[in-house]
Amino acid sequence: MNKKFLLAGVATVALSLTGTLVVNAMGKEVVITFSDGKKVVSRGFHDTVAEALEDEGFKMAEMKQKYLPSIPWDQKLTQDLTNVSLNCRCKISLTIGGKAEGEKETAKGTVREFLEEQKIALGEWDEISTALDAKIQDGMQISIDRIEQVVKKEEKEIKFDTEEQKDKTLAKGEKKEVTAGKLGKEIYQVTIYYKNGQPMMKDGKPASDSKLIEKIDPIKAVVKIGTKEEAEESDSRPASAGGGSLPNGTSYKKMMTAETTAYTSKPGAKTASGKVARVGLVAVDPRVIPLGTRLFIEDYGMAVAADTGGAVKGNIIDVYFNSEAECQKWGRKNKKVYILD
Repeated sequence: MNKKFLLAGVATVALSLTGTLVVNAMGKEVVITFSDGKKVVSRGFHDTVAEALEDEGFKMAEMKQKYLPSIPWDQKLTQDLTNVSLNCRCKISLTIGGKAEGEKETAKGTVREFLEEQKIALGEWDEISTALDAKIQDGMQISIDRIEQVVKKEEKEIKFDTEEQKDKTLAKGEKKEVTAGKLGKEIYQVTIYYKNGQPMMKDGKPASDSKLIEKIDPIKAVVKIGTKEEAEESDSRPASAGGGSLPNGTSYKKMMTAETTAYTSKPGAKTASGKVARVGLVAVDPRVIPLGTRLFIEDYGMAVAADTGGAVKGNIIDVYFNSEAECQKWGRKNKKVYILD
């Protein structure tokens, strides 16, 4: 029923910028606020909110489907009722964690209230596409990105330095470990960021933060290096005068007694003369026995001087065997050595 009266100074209506309908009825103001911000100007006297809206051309069937009033539609307006709100039954498109959740209907006024209604909690680092205090609008799209932080530890190895100390008591070239070196390490706390279950990227790489939380310094290795020069040793037992012949008829030009030791090596290792190490090639001091000299060694057999060694000095000969067991069995022995013609 239309109850408009064009009575200047008696019935006035004012509309606020936020969609507020102000009706002066029977000398009082009734404020009707739309949650989604619609603007309405109404002048006249109305018994109910429904009548006021009908007089302004709104179809109440549609209004009742779309809005929830703060008072019943047909409740009489009185001087005590100065504010009436209409909350939109708005449809919201919701996406959470990259997954569409479909349309949700709500009559809540703000995004925060809508999330509480839907029992949707935001994580500490989650991101939302709209402000929590934003007013709900019909057709609004709300997107929530779930942000996770995965924390782990990573270790980085720190190499140790080696200090070499000269030692006059050790033979030249000989090494002796004084302090064993030990690797150090740096321990980092690494935080990797994930968005909706996928690593967040930065400059083409997964986004992460790294923080040093512990450092263990390496221990320096200390090694003594011998510098002692050993005097050249000569054969204290002269060769047999005029040489002679071995029982098999092989002639020799000199015989000497030498201290023999034994060694072995990895397959394919080469001697100082470039030959592949094998049984029959021995290490000598070239100052006493030149490389390439043919020898016959007691209990070892025919041999050729083909290698050298840091510990092979003077009348020491290091004979080659194929295994550690054979070397240990040979041990250290004084043997007759014949220098062949």
